[in-house]
This record gives sequence, structure tokens and C-alpha cells, in this order.
Amino acid sequence: MELPQRISVGYAPLVALYQLLDARAHEPGRPAERTDWAARLTALRVLREGATPGDADALVTALLDPADRDVRHVAVSTRPERLGDLVAEALRFGERVLLFADPGRVPAGLLAVDGLLRPVGARWEEELRSLRHDLLILDQGPADRAALRSVEAGNANRTTVDAALTERLRVGIVQAEAEVERTAGAAEAAVAAQIAAFEEEKDATAEAARCLTVFTEARDLADGAARKAEAAVTTANGSAARCRDLEQRIAGARNEISRARQVEADLEQRLEQARGALPGATAEAERLKEAANEAEALRHHTVYRVASAESALAAERKKQNWGQRLHVTQANPEIRAKRDDLAQKRREAEQAVERAVLLDEQRRLAEGERAGMAAFLESGGRDLAAAQEAQRRHTEEIPALENELSLARTDHATHAGLATEAVAAANRAAEPAEEARRTGIAAEAALTRARAALEAAKAATERLKGEEEQAVARLGEAETALTEQEERAAAAAENGRADLAAAMETVERSGERIAAILGEEAEPEFRERAARRMELLTADPAAAASVICTTPDAVPPGPYDVLIVDRAERITDGDLLLGAVHARRCVLVGKPGAEGPGVDPGFNDLLEALSALQAAGSGGRTQIVGSESYGPSVKAEVERLRSTGLWDGYYAELHGKIVRRLNGLGLVADDALATAVSERLTTSAFQRCLDIGT
Repeated sequence: MELPQRISVGYAPLVALYQLLDARAHEPGRPAERTDWAARLTALRVLREGATPGDADALVTALLDPADRDVRHVAVSTRPERLGDLVAEALRFGERVLLFADPGRVPAGLLAVDGLLRPVGARWEEELRSLRHDLLILDQGPADRAALRSVEAGNANRTTVDAALTERLRVGIVQAEAEVERTAGAAEAAVAAQIAAFEEEKDATAEAARCLTVFTEARDLADGAARKAEAAVTTANGSAARCRDLEQRIAGARNEISRARQVEADLEQRLEQARGALPGATAEAERLKEAANEAEALRHHTVYRVASAESALAAERKKQNWGQRLHVTQANPEIRAKRDDLAQKRREAEQAVERAVLLDEQRRLAEGERAGMAAFLESGGRDLAAAQEAQRRHTEEIPALENELSLARTDHATHAGLATEAVAAANRAAEPAEEARRTGIAAEAALTRARAALEAAKAATERLKGEEEQAVARLGEAETALTEQEERAAAAAENGRADLAAAMETVERSGERIAAILGEEAEPEFRERAARRMELLTADPAAAASVICTTPDAVPPGPYDVLIVDRAERITDGDLLLGAVHARRCVLVGKPGAEGPGVDPGFNDLLEALSALQAAGSGGRTQIVGSESYGPSVKAEVERLRSTGLWDGYYAELHGKIVRRLNGLGLVADDALATAVSERLTTSAFQRCLDIGT
């Protein structure tokens, strides 16, 4: 049998399953799945066309007839711990390896990339780190030699600097001794100045005390006169405030009379208008009330007509047979007529309700307007009488207020004269106190100056004594600094000799390391080769990698020499073919007896539901044949496919094509699909090879 025919026959059920899985994954409203079923169909198509780098016939034989498997093309290993050895062996033969495995399973020491051609594992960084380290050592050689020259120059410079610093410290000691002598003389002069300032401050204190006594006596007399003047001014201000208050009350009364006259004229005009409009508003309210009552009666009448139409429609529906009720046979034409009549009566009822509500709202507005007019006629009369009473009361009050104002003005004139005399007396009494105050201020200023001079003398004495102490301290520090500098210069000379020896040893050791790195190769050639390798490792990992480690759904373009599958017991035929169609040979590495691949239980329910619906659809049956033998989950799936329209609009045509194709190959569709689920979706090729061996 030719290869395309073998694949078409052998994998027809699996192709059908992948078509159904892909359709299920793309059901409207279903969450997206991670598995690309269409890619597996493409891999089967590539295999059928024989467009593989390896022996397609040998691969098909291993998958469909494991007993005749050629181990040169499809090998099986039951020792997962040898995965690293298998990869290393393939690399020794110069083969390009495609590895289906977790990145953590990549053997150490190999350069590998994942399906997106990104580096995997620590080997990449280790090689880059080694190349960078070698280049750093090469760069360090010139730096070490420069460091040696720097140490030599530094030692010479340090000797010169230490000699200059020692001489500068000796000069500083001579200057410090002169400063100590100068500050001692200045401190003695400051003590004499402080004694003189103390005597001056004592005399100024006595004079300031005398001036304070004179000022206190004069101020007491002036304060008594000021209190009398303040009382007189307060009394005058009170009488003036009384006059202003009476003037404001008279003006307010006149304003109230004017405002009451305006209110009276306005109310008379509005009352006349309200009396003329009230009869018309009353008639309009009565008219709208009668119209609202008529609309309410019409609304009740239309409600009764709707209820009657609903009863007639319900009675007509009861006359239908079960086929008409389930919409299997044509409905009674009388139903549509009754339904249309009911809809018309409901519209009429709605219009009647809207008119009744509108007229009732207009009635309430008209009644409110009429009631408002009646209330205004009643309250307006009271407001008019109140305005007239206010005019009378304020007119009587004004003469009394004017008489009281005249008396208050006379009283204010008397109090103002007394206040003027008291203020003049207070001013005369304040003149001696002011003179005493000025004299006291001058005495206080003299005292302040004397105290400032004393404080300045004290500060100068303290400052100069401090300067003397600081000069003595600086002299001691200079002598100590000279001793420390001489000791530090000796230690620095010894350290310089040690640094020079260490730098010479570093230059020698650096030369030995560079020679070990370069060997017989010239340094420029080594640097160029290292740069090219680093560029390859960072810019083009795929070209540098020896292993492509990925998953079945992320295989980079091939071809590959060998496909090595880790945990092969979990790999289905479709998963395997996603990589196998790009490789010349395959190695399946797994653990015997481990759990195999699985399939979503819901997919099995879908297969049974589709089969049941396919059988029910033939002959126009609406009842599932043999439904009592299906479990609850299958029945629920049948109901879902029917209620959502997925069977008629989505699955029916595809499933029908699958059944016809399988039947055309001499297969019973349901049995072939069930067998494909068991042998291709839930059993791996690795396990089938082991089963043949046992």
C-alpha cells in the first residue's frame, strides 16, 4: 500500500478527532485553548505528502505497526536518566538536536535555546563570562605596567612632599612662639580697661535711679487728670450717641410710612385683579374635572375590553393540538387574529390611560390656581389693614421722638463743654511728666552705654585670654605635628618600597597569565576571535546552540537530525509528529508504566452526543434513539447542542462528512472514533512500542 493511502486509512479516525477537537475549541463563546489542533492536522498532511527530512515510510510504520518498527529511525529508551547521554552522543556525531523536554532537563554544559530561540541554561553565561575574563586579563597587562610606573613616580614625589612639609612645620613653630608672647601682653591691657568700665557703670546706675523717682511722681499726677478727662469724654460721647439713635428712629419711622403706603397701593390693585379672575378659574377647574372623570371611565372600559380579548385568546389556544403547541405543525389562523385583536385593544387601553393621566394633571393645576386666588383674596384684605395700621402708628410716633431729640441735643452741648475743660487740664499735668521721662531716657541710654562698655571689656579680656591659650595650644600642636610628620615620612618611605616590590611582582604574574591565555596565538587575533564568539552568543543564539529545547506547539523551522522526546509516555501521535516531520530520526525516552496522555472527559460526551444526534436526525426523529442507555453528562451535552443551535448550525455538516468518509474506508464511524481515542489520544506511541515488545 502506498504511503499516502496508508496514512489516509490508518490516521483517518485521528484526523476526524482532531477536526472535532479543533471545532470544539472554536465553538462560539468558548474560552481559547492552548492546544493548536490545526497544527497537528498540518503535521499529518506533511507526513502523508512525504515532505519530511527522514524516512516517512519508516516513521509511519513505527506509529501504525510498532512491531515492524525500524530502530534506526524510531528508537525507544526506558531509562530517562540517560537523557543527557543520548543528547551528548548525538552531538558527538555532529547532529542537530530537537529536544522535547522541560528546560531544566537540558544537560549541563550544553548551549541550548527554546522554541523562541532564547538561550536556556547556565552554559551561555559561563562561556561569555570566561571570554570576558580573558579579555579583562589582556586589558590588565598594560594597566599593571602603568601601575608600576605610577608607584615609582609616587615614591619620588612623596619624598619631596614630606621634606617640604617638615620644613613648613618647623617655620610654624617659630611663628607660634611669637604669637604666644603677643597675646599675653594684650590680655594684661584688657584687664585694666575692664576695671575702668566697671566704675563708669556704677555712676550711671545711680543717676538712672534718681530720674526714675522724679518721673514716677509726675506720671501719677498726670494719670489722675487723664482719668477725669476720660470720664467727661465718655459722658459726652454717650449723649451724642443718644442723639444719633433718636435721629435714626425718626428717619426709620418716616421710611416705614412710605413703605406702608406703597404696600397699600399694590395690594388694592392685586385684590381687584384677583376678584375679576376668580370666576373664570373656577369654571375652568369644573370643566377639567368633568373631562378627567370621563377619561377615567373610558380607561376602565378599555381595561375590560383587554381582559375580554385575553380570555378569547386563551380559549382559542386551548383548542390547539400538541403539534401546534410545540410549533411542529402549522398554528390555527384564528390565533393570529385573536392575538392581533388583543394587541390593538392593549394599545387603545394604553392611550386611554395616558389621556386620563394628562387630564387629571390639568385638573389639579386648575384647581390649585383657583384655590390660590381665593386664598389671596382672604389674606390680601388682612395685609391691607395691617399696612394702614402701620401708617397710623408711625405718624403718631414721630412728634414724640422729635421732642425727645431736642432735649438730648441740649444735654449733649453741656457734657461736651465739661469734657473740653477736663482734657485741657490733663494736657497741662502731662508736661512735667514728659520732661521727667525724657531725662530718664537719657540716663537709661548712658547706663546702657556704660554696661555695653563693661561687657565689651569683659569680652575683650576673655577673648584675649582665649587667644593666648589657643596660641599656646597651637605651639604644642605644631611641635606634635612635626614629630608625627617625621614618623609618618619614615613609614611612607618603607610602604613605598613595599608597593614597588608588589607592583613588580604583579607585572610578572600578569605576563604569565597572558601567555597562558594566548599560547601561540597573537593577541590581536585572539581578541578578534573572542569578539566574534561573544557576538554570536548574544546576537544569534540559534546559530551558536547545539540543542533546540521546546514543546510540541513551539517547534522552530527545521530540519533537524534527531528528535529526542523526554517523558514520551505523555506524548500523543499528533504531539510527536509536530517535531518528527522536521527530523531524520526520533528517540523516545520514557518511564514504563507511567501515566499516559489524557483527554478531556467532556470530549467523550461530545462524541457520544454527536453520534446520538446524527442517528436521531435521519428520518426526522426528534427523540434520541436508545437515550435511556446514555449517562446524565451525555444527555446534558445533547440538550446543550440542540438548545444552542450548535448541532444544526455548527457540528451537523462536519460530523456527517466524517461519518461518510470513515464509512467509505470500510470503517464503522463510532467504533473507529472510539478506538482512535483509546489508541491515539490516551495511549502514546512510546507505550505502544513497549506493548509490542512484551
